[in-house]
Amino acid sequence: MMHTYGLGYGGAGFAISYPLAMQLEKVLDGCIDRYSYMHGSDERIGACLHEMGVPLTIELGFHQVDIRGDLYGLLAAHPIAPLVSLHHLDEVKPIFPTGMNQIESLENLAGAYTMDPGRTLQQSICHDFKRKWSVSVSWGYTVQIYPRLTFQTWKSWGNEPFTFNTRPISPEPCDRPLVYFLDNVDRVGENDETLTSYKRFVPEPGWNDCNRDDFRSVFAVHTVNITSPRMDPVEWSKAPRRQCCEITSPMDGTDNTVVQVRIKRCHF
Repeated sequence: MMHTYGLGYGGAGFAISYPLAMQLEKVLDGCIDRYSYMHGSDERIGACLHEMGVPLTIELGFHQVDIRGDLYGLLAAHPIAPLVSLHHLDEVKPIFPTGMNQIESLENLAGAYTMDPGRTLQQSICHDFKRKWSVSVSWGYTVQIYPRLTFQTWKSWGNEPFTFNTRPISPEPCDRPLVYFLDNVDRVGENDETLTSYKRFVPEPGWNDCNRDDFRSVFAVHTVNITSPRMDPVEWSKAPRRQCCEITSPMDGTDNTVVQVRIKRCHF
């Protein structure tokens, strides 16, 4: 850990208003020369703005992504923050491993983002006690059962240390997550709702070959459909919290290959 966590740094980016940019342009060259010893453009611009008397406002959602490998585990357990930026995407695998390259993967994610930017990558977790299922939804990206470690540190290419809890991939097929990736997103109904569909993905033959009886019903599921109301951007100006979800498919349904899930506000 070189600088900090919980705050995007370096290439994660920053945002300034247009009127402020016009004022900054007048003093930028000299200011950059004075602070040339600083690490990155965000630190230099921050120092220039400090000279102008403009304080820094910390906004969540800027992602430095100084890791290598597969971003899946990180994006599937996204923090309670809007998605504003993703850095170093040229150093990681395509975020959708379903035959897409990185550009196609980002276009797929952007399709969901256009429909509901505030909800993109927001995690909801459902528990179905009758089926004995736990379902984790990272809206607009993936549905899975269990979290897993898929990435490595930036400089050492190691599995640790990280400033958050990680879990290694289990060698046992019964302990691995059943993974579904975004396939389609549509606007539905008259109440500004979305319907996202996620298709089952198997990274390699035998990945989820588990013979336990309690897993058979799970392995039959090939598609997860999720309905949700469009998230009001005003929610980010309040105390942020995750939303809940519930599995609405009946256990005795005629099509056990499709699971219906609804995301909604939590009521306790």
